[in-house]
Amino acid sequence: MARTDYIETREDIISNIKTLYSYLHGDSGGDYKSWAIEKLRLGRNMVIEIINGHVCFGPSRFVGYLSNTKDKHDVNHGDGKDTDKRIKQFYQKVADDRLDILMQSELSKYEESSKEKNYWIPNDMTVEDIIKAGKKSTSFIPHYQNYDKFWHIQMHLPEGKDGVVIDSSLMLMEAEPIIGTGEWDDAQCKNFKTIDNGNIVLVRKGSQALALCQIIGDNFTSDSLSEKYININYRKVKIIAWASEYKQPRPGLFTQGTFKSCSKGTEQYSYIESWLKYMNDIAYLEKCAKLLGKKHNIILQGAPGTGKTYNTAAIALKVLDITDVDLTDHKAVMERYDELLGKQIFFTTFHQSLDYEDFVEGLKPHVQTDNKGNAIGVTYEPEDGIFKRACNAAQTDQSKDIIKCIDDYIQKIKGYENKREIPTVSGRSALYVWWSEGNNTINTRSVLSQSTKGDQYTPSPLNIEKVKMQALGEGEENNWRQYAQAFIDAVKREYFTITNKPVVLIIDEINRGNVSKIFGELITLLESDKRSQGNHPIKVILPYTKAEFGVPSNLYIIGTMNTTDRSTGTLDYAIRRRFAFVTLQSDRSIIEKHYDELGDAALKDKAVALFNDIKKFIESPKHLCGDMSIDDLMVGHSYFMAEDEEELKDKVEYEIVPLINEYINDGILNVKNEEKKTAFGSWCLLIPIQGTDEEEQNENQ
Repeated sequence: MARTDYIETREDIISNIKTLYSYLHGDSGGDYKSWAIEKLRLGRNMVIEIINGHVCFGPSRFVGYLSNTKDKHDVNHGDGKDTDKRIKQFYQKVADDRLDILMQSELSKYEESSKEKNYWIPNDMTVEDIIKAGKKSTSFIPHYQNYDKFWHIQMHLPEGKDGVVIDSSLMLMEAEPIIGTGEWDDAQCKNFKTIDNGNIVLVRKGSQALALCQIIGDNFTSDSLSEKYININYRKVKIIAWASEYKQPRPGLFTQGTFKSCSKGTEQYSYIESWLKYMNDIAYLEKCAKLLGKKHNIILQGAPGTGKTYNTAAIALKVLDITDVDLTDHKAVMERYDELLGKQIFFTTFHQSLDYEDFVEGLKPHVQTDNKGNAIGVTYEPEDGIFKRACNAAQTDQSKDIIKCIDDYIQKIKGYENKREIPTVSGRSALYVWWSEGNNTINTRSVLSQSTKGDQYTPSPLNIEKVKMQALGEGEENNWRQYAQAFIDAVKREYFTITNKPVVLIIDEINRGNVSKIFGELITLLESDKRSQGNHPIKVILPYTKAEFGVPSNLYIIGTMNTTDRSTGTLDYAIRRRFAFVTLQSDRSIIEKHYDELGDAALKDKAVALFNDIKKFIESPKHLCGDMSIDDLMVGHSYFMAEDEEELKDKVEYEIVPLINEYINDGILNVKNEEKKTAFGSWCLLIPIQGTDEEEQNENQ
């Protein structure tokens, strides 16, 4: 009997893909996992969806039926032509080699591979969107500073221009990716067979980069591989990154030889080094975003100048799943950050006078005016703080035009006979709302009103333009703010403008405020399982609006904390339990990259020498005391990054020296007065101290 239980929405397909992946993850046992792997391997038409930031695949015949399962599919797998008709409503069919690479990468997790396939991708996405989302980070990205040389390979027959050119990408798509060469007495072949595992190799097609790999296996031969790829010698590799994840080298940079090395100082080395640096940066951002996604709250901590505030913007975009911005390009990151500020990103700085009323909600004075705008009195009404505004934004669909929704809703309540009853903000009472055509106000009256002035008497009219400004977060209805909010909330419910998009709240200098006083009873709600969609959701009644309130699961908090700031002490354990802590270290390589891009090798040498000297000075056993480590105290790399020598001298004299002097005055560093004067004098001239080692100090005594 033919199946007729077809999917009806795109969400139905996504649900089926999630079911398939639950099998792949072993949630239903080994038999189900093996079954799901086989479906991925054999399926000819694959539906692609991006779920939780990952590119996922599902055979069209399986995902095309409603709430499908292994058991249902085994009884009757249905007709693929029928499911394709339904899938076509939401997806477009494409064939693309790059999608094959992603598919083979997915299958390689289960030690499988397959032939080429056709793909269904969402109508609102392109192949490029899928490729961007398919960028994979690995658990280990080799650090670029650990290599004196890199290698690059063009895989083809040794006969030169008359040889058969091999499509190197096919070798990289094997279940266990490989690279290969022919056999000859040339040094290139000998190097290929003998270099140590762990070396980094750029795989290329002519001057075009295909992938960056790390060798993970000794040389071997294989008749079956030679039959497919003609090469004789093979090495297993781990793919660090596909070329789609990074810029291509300039034409002609990589052309010569089959298997060649490039040493430090060459343009070829710099290209591969910059690629590894990029991958390390991306891996770090992905790690932080993953931690934030799981914990919901993280704090970036470190010494001054280590890039805490600098990094929050990129991490925020990563957790918001922004894929069309290079997260290592700070200028591009900040441009997108500014676009999202006040919508999906909120920023505040804690200080010692900040309290619950500023952060969550509190009573604020509001000047009431008459129809002519004249002040007629002052009232105190609840006003949302930035935390509550961020929580509300996490539940509001910004893609809906709230102004158009308000205008349309006003038309629906035109005339007293079409009045609506809407709940107040607290939910404990209700209002009647209606609009009299031609008026610039909305009529409102409490359902509990005892007025004897008639049914259409309006004691609290709402100015329409001010209501719209309040809905946009750009003003407020200053006479009846809470009634205006109740009206706005009613419009949102009417037009389904409530959603669950991610929102990030950035709290700079989080340890400078009294966190317990600022968060109040909401400290409990910060925990993941206490959030709105957690395992144990909790809501509280807010003190001023008396409204029921919970913290959305899609609100993410990034705090920053200066580890050398002792003015306010440390965070209490209640907060520490609810946050994950990421320590940012002062990084010499960032200084080197800055001056490399600037093209000033001489100033780079001075800045790096100064960085090394100051680090040596701080971590000296005779200087460092107390419970603080070099990571807590080392002057951040940003202090050593300047545009010219004059600016670097200014940074040393007016930023670095005063900071270290403060360490000494606070007793964090134990330095004698004469030694301090000598060190500061040398550094201000951009000259490292001569003789900071113990032996050198003894010689000078």
